[in-house]
Parts: sequence; structure tokens; C-alpha cells
Amino acid sequence: MQPDNEERRKYQRVAFEAKGRFLAPDGSEHTCSIRDMSLGGIAISSDVPIDLGATIIVYLDEFGRFEGKVVRAFEGGFAIETAISGPRRERLQQRLEALARGEKIEVSARRAFARYAPGEAGLEESSVLTMADGQSMPCRIIDMSLGGAQVAVENRPPIGTDVSIGRMTGRVVRHTEEGIGIQFTDVPERATAFSRPFG
Repeated sequence: MQPDNEERRKYQRVAFEAKGRFLAPDGSEHTCSIRDMSLGGIAISSDVPIDLGATIIVYLDEFGRFEGKVVRAFEGGFAIETAISGPRRERLQQRLEALARGEKIEVSARRAFARYAPGEAGLEESSVLTMADGQSMPCRIIDMSLGGAQVAVENRPPIGTDVSIGRMTGRVVRHTEEGIGIQFTDVPERATAFSRPFG
């Protein structure tokens, strides 16, 4: 209970509704909604029970991608503890303060958060794709899902190739018109790939 009490004192919780989805520890993806959020955590409404101590990844339409450990369970959901730093923390604080004042999230703000999401997950929009043998090539992050990313790249590695971008590792699972689709292979068991960029 101590971490939760400390979190309550340090951060203001703002109650609002937002749709999202999360990746459970077994790799399954589920829809969810947000009950409240602070700079230190998110309360999530979901019919899917998650064990205390489990690490999950959450994607919120208005705010982007988060990772956190389940620290509390309640009827109809659970709460995760998050660690956010840098410019993203400042933007999140401004957005939460606006929501606390009763302001709505405008479409332009949603797009701004979406554009920042790749960089904040350790994937800069302009990045470098590295193969297991050490070969690398410039690439551009198009978008991300809970378990992977779409990448624009001139020379497409074969399907099945192990690749990495920043701290993220994955495998090429498809070729697209602009490049490749990557499925992350260190999600969600390895929390550090996501928690380090946010912390």
C-alpha cells in the first residue's frame, strides 16, 4: 500500500474516459478504457484480470504508448504504475491539467501526441534499422502498434529476419508498399525496452 499512498500524495489523479487497448503478459491484446490518470500511474477499466506485479503495455488513443507494472486491482479493472520523464512528462502534465479544468482533448492535440509516440518509445521517426549480422540502413518509423511497427525502408530484409531499431528488437513479418512490418520479440516479457525510454 505504501507506493500507492506515495503516488497519491505526489501526483494529482484526473478522472476522465478514454479508449485504449493493452497487451497482456501472455501476448493477448484487449480493449480497455481509462478511469483516471496521473503522472505516476493509470487506472484501467477492463473485464480481463491481470495479476499484481505483471507488466503490461497500454496504448491510449489520445496519449500514446505506456508501460507499467500492475500495482492495484479493483472491481472492473486494475491500476499500473508508470515512469515518464523529459518533454513527454511536461506535455502529459499540461494535458492532465487541462482535463482537470474540464477542457476537452482537441483533434490537433491528439495528432501531436501520436506524432511524438515513436520517439518516446525509443524509436525516432528517422532511425536506423540494424540486422543481426550488424548491417544497418536508414529507415523511417511510420507507426507502431502494441506489438510491432511499420517501417519505411528502401531495401527490404527478407521475412523472418531479426532486426533492431534503437532499443527495440523484432522480426520482419511482412513486406509493405513502403517497407516492412516488424513484430517486436521482446514484448512484454522484457520491460526495459519500453520502461527505459519513458523513465
